[in-house]
Amino acid sequence: MRLPKFALQIAAMGLAIAAMLSDPARAEYPEKPITMIVPWAAGGSTDQTARVLAKAAEAHLGQTIVIINRPGASTTIGMAELAKANPDGYTIGTLSSTAYLVALQGRQLPFHPINDFSYISYYGDNVIGVAVLDKSPYKTLGDIVAEGKTNPGKLKYGTAGVGTTQHLTTEALQRFSGAKFVHVPQQGSAASAPALLGGHVDFIMETSVWAPFVEDKQVRLLAVTTPKRAKAYPDVPTLSELGYKSLRSVQAIIAPAGLPEPIRAKLEGAFRKALADKAFQETMQRLAMEVVDLPGAEVKKLVEGEYELAKQLVSDIKTK
Repeated sequence: MRLPKFALQIAAMGLAIAAMLSDPARAEYPEKPITMIVPWAAGGSTDQTARVLAKAAEAHLGQTIVIINRPGASTTIGMAELAKANPDGYTIGTLSSTAYLVALQGRQLPFHPINDFSYISYYGDNVIGVAVLDKSPYKTLGDIVAEGKTNPGKLKYGTAGVGTTQHLTTEALQRFSGAKFVHVPQQGSAASAPALLGGHVDFIMETSVWAPFVEDKQVRLLAVTTPKRAKAYPDVPTLSELGYKSLRSVQAIIAPAGLPEPIRAKLEGAFRKALADKAFQETMQRLAMEVVDLPGAEVKKLVEGEYELAKQLVSDIKTK
């Protein structure tokens, strides 16, 4: 039986509406709160900055962003959870360089460290630095290296954990200088400053959780790992100018692979606009972190480049 023309038109309209409703790229995203996985313990520099940035991004998305901390195993617990999440834009997360460096430590990961994620935007460089107590007899990085060579194993150092950027950079420092230190891994960056202040370690190679203590002169900063001298500490040398290799400490927003481009682009726009938020910029400044605005495509290229550099560094360490 042949349907009337108006019935065919109504049926076609119904199919079009159904297609629009079933297409996540065309839906009014976001329609509900968004979860952000931070694979670090609460209180560290990544956690602090991610919370303020997410709050600022909410204004551009019209939805709440709920922070969930999933620390452990050098970020692999949180990253594995993010990688297997539904790529619908309602689960996103933070990326730190540790997340892809652990793949170079011989670990079997339940995700690909680069290809299993969509890249939303960059938000800053985390300034990693070598810090000691202000009363420490070690006034320069050279003093620490000299002690590590003269009395191998005497000095203890803290980092956020095994396989982190901080740990790998210190391993490289030891191998290329001939010094020997004892690693005392902490449960995330937030725990490293108390370990130093309490005298449990002699120095830390850590993200800028030391910044408030440098400000009140309890802690002295000896060197940083940024490509150039940090704006907040122009008198502090970089490891590279002292003759040692180091890695960039990435801070970015990502999501599971397969995120529809319209949703990824909307998230990118919101987070890049959020960089101008006063509270976010003040938090970054307080933690001595530098705001960096990059789109998702450039973030992926940067990460791929750092990963290749890290592979070369690990190879150099093994053959040194």
